[in-house]
Amino acid sequence: MVAHIGSDFAAMGGLKPLDNDVVELKRMRVHPSFQRRGLGRRILRELESRAVALEFKQIVLDTTTIQVGAQRLYESTGYVRRREGILDGYAVIFYEKRLTGRDEFSMPGK
Repeated sequence: MVAHIGSDFAAMGGLKPLDNDVVELKRMRVHPSFQRRGLGRRILRELESRAVALEFKQIVLDTTTIQVGAQRLYESTGYVRRREGILDGYAVIFYEKRLTGRDEFSMPGK
């Protein structure tokens, strides 16, 4: 998905299926000239809607530890930080979000 403002590239993001239930959020970007205007949140919501329509149950993603704005976006929209690690030489944080509203792995009372 690509967003333009006028003829200018503004934002993008995509989905990559990992299996029948899980999709990975990929290439989420907002051009610096258009940051802090809600475009990232709008692209993210649209991609989540598409994932639900395609019957995925979970979205996973990673972002580098220096992308604090991205971390705030994901955490404010319900993504759960699962772990940190190294990916392709970069320190990253791995996130996930259940799309069904049902967590098959939760313990009773939690």
